[in-house]
Amino acid sequence: RELHQIIGGVSLLTWPDAQRVTFGYPNCICGDCASQCKPFQLTMRITIGRVAVPVLVALFAAMVRVSSTTFSSAKLQAPPHVFFILVDDLGWADVGFNRDVPTPEVHTPTLDRLVASGVHLTRQYVHKVCTPTRSSVQSGRLPVHVTTGLANPEEPNCGIPRNMTGFPEMLKKNSQVPVKAHQVGKWDAGMATPKHTPHGRGYDTSLGYFEHKNDYWTQASMQTKCKGTWDLWDTDKPADDLANKTVYEEFLFRDRLHHVVQEHDPNEARLFLFYTPHVAHCPLQVPADKLAPYAHLTNGTDEGQCSSQGGGAVNPDGSAWNCRAIYHAMVALMDENIANVTSLLQSKGMWDDTLVIFSSDNGGPIDLAENAANNYPHRGGKYSFFEGGVRAAAFVSGGFLPPAARGTTVDGMVHIADWYGTVAGLYHVDPTDAAAAANVPPLPPVDSVDVWPLISGQTTTSPRTTVLLSDNAIIIGQYKLLQGSNSPAGWTGPHYPNASSKDSDPNHASLKCKDPGCLFDVVNDPTEHTDIASLHPDVVAHLSAQLAELSKGIYSNDERGVDACPPGTQGPCACWMAAHKYGMYMGPYQEVSLE
Repeated sequence: RELHQIIGGVSLLTWPDAQRVTFGYPNCICGDCASQCKPFQLTMRITIGRVAVPVLVALFAAMVRVSSTTFSSAKLQAPPHVFFILVDDLGWADVGFNRDVPTPEVHTPTLDRLVASGVHLTRQYVHKVCTPTRSSVQSGRLPVHVTTGLANPEEPNCGIPRNMTGFPEMLKKNSQVPVKAHQVGKWDAGMATPKHTPHGRGYDTSLGYFEHKNDYWTQASMQTKCKGTWDLWDTDKPADDLANKTVYEEFLFRDRLHHVVQEHDPNEARLFLFYTPHVAHCPLQVPADKLAPYAHLTNGTDEGQCSSQGGGAVNPDGSAWNCRAIYHAMVALMDENIANVTSLLQSKGMWDDTLVIFSSDNGGPIDLAENAANNYPHRGGKYSFFEGGVRAAAFVSGGFLPPAARGTTVDGMVHIADWYGTVAGLYHVDPTDAAAAANVPPLPPVDSVDVWPLISGQTTTSPRTTVLLSDNAIIIGQYKLLQGSNSPAGWTGPHYPNASSKDSDPNHASLKCKDPGCLFDVVNDPTEHTDIASLHPDVVAHLSAQLAELSKGIYSNDERGVDACPPGTQGPCACWMAAHKYGMYMGPYQEVSLE
């Protein structure tokens, strides 16, 4: 008995024998209006032999949303609202749920509660720096198949290639369920054309910045060739009504998040909300009243080298910079923002249908002059392929989780790219990227895998078995192979940075792996203290062969596009466009008019 096809509003059904056929679909997809959805049956009697019977499915389609490819008598669950939180430069030990011994310095009660009622992911991998991770999750590719570089947005090859399909764009194209998508916060996945922006990738609205960082108070660009510019964009135009008003940026994001959730009608569409806070990326800046509860906790044990990244944060008593205290205050503020959203989702009756996905974009930076993050007990940090650089603080939560999965821990391997295919599965859609395949030359396909059976407790075995990190680093199962020189390679303590950190800076440590490489068992030795290459030459040989073979397929965005600036423009076109089109705001500079 097979549903061969659905054409328009007509189903073509082929039945081998005369019999009574009953259709039943007890769980329609109706937003939050489950009480309005009624079970139904459609019964017919077929009295002739093998025939094709056209059946109008207008009533059927009005009550349910089904894939146009297959039909199953099994119950299809309505897809969730998705609240995805991707935090910038968050250290492993800078959240309470990753600390065996609590400390008052780390105050993340909202995150801790979400983990307690959710699924703690202890091996979710990301890239060692931000742009590749953000491009990975938005495109469904491992970073080695989208971009591994840190190009600034004024470079055309920054972020995701033009013709890869964005996360919400994929859902909207394929899902039978209406989706409203919104992005709030840091983008850092390209802005060359309008297609490269969040709006071009399928987000109905967005409020955020394109660069790696900007000033928290003025939104001035801080890591760009385009001097004197601001970086805050509202969907399809500069956010000149919000920027440079001396309002702390995370408060702008907080207010937009509240507006999006408050205005969303769950009876009309599923909500896909992607929150990418500036926290906890440098410059370390935070309102004084938010710093006050933490400043006294670290006085006498802290250090102040993060001040080199810029001002804007001072201790209430006017004392020296306490970088660790500022960092923890920033994370606590982000925790409050998340609490506001989850509380609003609950008050609107959306929580039971919401899936929360939380991850850092890379390990915390342990460079004293850049940040004050802590990846204890893991080795290394941002910029390295040690676990401290690529094993992210992560969890899944929300009322959509099956009750049996709540309060559990998943130790299986997951990559942040896998959420693209996992959410696609929950929406009953195929994540295959036809646009990328049609590109000339073809772009790498989606390699996201559906990890929902692992997350929901249906299996304890992850479908993700391999993560190619680069052409000199790979993880297969419990083993990681590193080749060449790797840094930072030091370990931090439970309270880092501190007054003694400058004397034994873990950021300055490096590890030179002799051929054919260093081997670590990251399941039994997650802190990577012991190189076991000499004990397992067969494992080293296997991983080396896989590394060499898979490295042949590495791709990093190399598109250049065509600038829209006048001929003869000197310097990056983005800088000219900011000055002559956008009122000194960063924005797209290709495939746009000069009017």
